[in-house]
Amino acid sequence: MSNPVYEEILHPVPVPPLYRVRQLFDDTHIQDIEGAVRREVNAFPKIDCVQGKTVAVGVGSRGISHLQLIVKTLITVLKEHGASVFIIPTMGSHGGAIAENQVSILNHFGITSEDVGVPIKSSMETVVIGETEDGVPVNMDKNAASADYTVTVARIKPHCSFRGKYESGMTKMCVIGLGKQHGADYCHFKGMAHMGENLEKIGKVFMEKSNLLFSLGLMENSLDQTCFIKPYGKETLMQEEPILLEKAKQMLPGIPFKDFDVLIIDEFGKNITGTGMDCNVIQRFTSEHMIPKPFFKRLVVLNLTDASDGNAAGFGLADVSTQKAYQKMEFEKTYPNFLTARTVIGGRIPMIMDNDYDAIRTGIKTAPDVDYERLKIVHIKNTLCLSQMEISEALLEDARENPKIQIVSSSKERMNFDAKGDLISNWKAWERENER
Repeated sequence: MSNPVYEEILHPVPVPPLYRVRQLFDDTHIQDIEGAVRREVNAFPKIDCVQGKTVAVGVGSRGISHLQLIVKTLITVLKEHGASVFIIPTMGSHGGAIAENQVSILNHFGITSEDVGVPIKSSMETVVIGETEDGVPVNMDKNAASADYTVTVARIKPHCSFRGKYESGMTKMCVIGLGKQHGADYCHFKGMAHMGENLEKIGKVFMEKSNLLFSLGLMENSLDQTCFIKPYGKETLMQEEPILLEKAKQMLPGIPFKDFDVLIIDEFGKNITGTGMDCNVIQRFTSEHMIPKPFFKRLVVLNLTDASDGNAAGFGLADVSTQKAYQKMEFEKTYPNFLTARTVIGGRIPMIMDNDYDAIRTGIKTAPDVDYERLKIVHIKNTLCLSQMEISEALLEDARENPKIQIVSSSKERMNFDAKGDLISNWKAWERENER
């Protein structure tokens, strides 16, 4: 199971048994997603103007909850109002800045022409629709600009690599998503430290010059459940979005333990967040100007999601990983993000071990000043799924003192590995138990 080259060194390293715990969050959310989309879009004051018009619907590369249903319902409502609709991949330089790859990313989320009933027009070609006062060109996807109207779907949340009035959300979807690689490149020109101000100034020109009808703004609670759906026209979008961003910050989940030894994350990927692992959760950042706040010693990530389609952005945030994650990484799909964003941290390669067992033991072995008798370990599925986790016995006292943590298992359970040394996951079994 273990590589004999490393086994002599790793053999003394213990992998402690873990206890299952649940982090308690407010689960207020929208029960009827389809009904909410239909109701909100029908209530948009200018919805009737799409009668007999072409509408481009911009869909991005984030793993938004219920994305397929939201997009499909939005398209259905637009068609009911007489629009001729098509989809535009709205994701800047993602997919290696290649049009076909951006279609593949949408397909991973169930967004296909067959499923949603309209064509997908993917191109990296843009047109310049205006420029800022200091001469920055404002780019827009050529197909979207040629439509009568454009509508986008955007989740509002804190960004992983910069701070500003506008972070991940509706304005960014327009400036960078619809701006494609050219628009993203101009917005990142001065680096991540200036992204907030660039989004604002480019966004203002975009709202003035583009054919944007509205952006369907979404928010998700700490359990990754949709809790807010509302369309915003370009006349009010930039006034309202900072208010929504502050609300989204209040719902951002976190890891409720400090000063522990090793964080084990089963998976990372673009469908989880832009940096693979949410920097706001792990407090490690892909941008040099963001100041990290270390609260654990080593980060082990075990796999790259299939939905990332080879884009391993954020890999460099980990200290240790595995061959299976590394083999999924495609440089030509990963590096365009960092070339465009002018950052390198997230594109680095962690220590690569043969399997999960060796990777976890390497994380423990390389963590400085740890007590093997009282190892402090936290294990999560990914940075979106923080309601359930596993912790070592040394963290139980902290868990008991936290009213927002429920200890699920009365006894500790060993991490089990298959014949190849890969972790046998229990997350799905947990989810089934929670449904009972």
